[in-house]
Amino acid sequence: MKRLSVAACVAALLAPALAGAAGPQLAVQQIELTRKKWPYGRAYANLLNAAGSPIQGLSAELFRVYEDGAVKGAKILKVDTLEGAQAGASIVIVVQASGAMTGIKEDLKKAVAGFINGLGEKDQVAVVAYSETAETLSPFGSDKGEVAGKANKLETAGKSFLLYDGLAQALSLYAAASIPGKGTPKDESVLPSAKAIIVIADGRDNGSATDVEKVISDAAKRKIPIHSVAHSQLDTDSFKALEELSKRTGGSYHATQSVDDINKGLTKIKDFVNKMYVIDWKSALPHDGKEHSVVVAFENEGMAPLKGEVKIKTPEFIDWIRIAIIAAVVLLVLIIIGAIYVATRPKPAPQRFCPVCKRAQMPEWDICLFCLKAAKARLVVQKGAQKGKLYPLVGKIVNIGSGPENGVRLMDGSVSGKHAGIAIDDTKFEVVDLGSKNGVLVNGKKAARRFLRNGDIITLGMTELKFESTFQSEGDEDEAED
Repeated sequence: MKRLSVAACVAALLAPALAGAAGPQLAVQQIELTRKKWPYGRAYANLLNAAGSPIQGLSAELFRVYEDGAVKGAKILKVDTLEGAQAGASIVIVVQASGAMTGIKEDLKKAVAGFINGLGEKDQVAVVAYSETAETLSPFGSDKGEVAGKANKLETAGKSFLLYDGLAQALSLYAAASIPGKGTPKDESVLPSAKAIIVIADGRDNGSATDVEKVISDAAKRKIPIHSVAHSQLDTDSFKALEELSKRTGGSYHATQSVDDINKGLTKIKDFVNKMYVIDWKSALPHDGKEHSVVVAFENEGMAPLKGEVKIKTPEFIDWIRIAIIAAVVLLVLIIIGAIYVATRPKPAPQRFCPVCKRAQMPEWDICLFCLKAAKARLVVQKGAQKGKLYPLVGKIVNIGSGPENGVRLMDGSVSGKHAGIAIDDTKFEVVDLGSKNGVLVNGKKAARRFLRNGDIITLGMTELKFESTFQSEGDEDEAED
């Protein structure tokens, strides 16, 4: 039902066109496909009825963009009018300044100034006058008041009317604006993509150095339509030249009899420009600097599609951002694969380290063989949670306690963090109470410090440790306690 209602609405809009011989037309004015906005493209197109008037209010679903002959259209992102998109246009007004216009000079200047001041904020406008020569009254600018002021200096005393030189001068302004540092607007680095030339003249030319075919060829190459407002105080015989010029460049033609008609013609041209369709799409073309075909089409059920084709060179560049994204995705995939491998691979047997020398050892060992061989004495846990553990006594002092910093760490809640220490002096081993809460017992007797003999039992909290040595200690078991 929705599709049928859309088709019916479009048919109603096109009805005046279908009655005419020429039928509706789709004219693609510009294609914008730049590196700055890649891969997003923008097309500017006019859909006209047989009378040459813009057809408005068409649905976005009726437009298609085909790239390089693709059967499937590119993804359309948005369709709006130039006015709605606030994209702006670059317009050159060309005014005949010969004596033939003297009678309407002031009205003509007011009409031009009114048109300029009525343009949008993002529009760029320039003014060219011609008589014996073509003169740029104002280059492209966005300050409408300033441009209108320069246009107001128009004089109509010339005896010649070099129409095609005037149009060639207008086209040269676009060429100059595309060269950085030459003719570029002060507040814009480039001109708006939508372009138009408006000529107000009687259509006569009496000796331009530029040929009419050259003007038409250059305008077509740059996709710049030439709109004509034809006016004469004498006769209308030369109007046909302006009508042909506009027809061949995709512009509109307006024959006028009075100054008010000139204003009406300018209003229609502004509407023509503002109502062109702006079609945004996502391009799939390669950015290879080569020429590609872009076809903008209007397709409605029940009628032949309308198409406009433009050849355009895509920008040539290396898309480092895309490469970086692809590289990041590949790296992420590798990281995920690595994480899965680490998480699922068979786990090796845990390594234990010698508490004395911190060297790795086999899981079933309590201390390493090196320390066992090097030690002249050791402590063996005879009672407690760590029963059976061996601790070699090497170095100058070995601390005993429940804290992790001790050489002999006991898993016993009744043992202080740093409970006792064994001082080693060659073959002498002396146990010393380091201020523990529960004290130190040697062979059941409390001792603040005492030299140890082979076989002595040291009790710390709930843990008993047997002192074993490979020699007879030089200490005296009856030595006085401190």
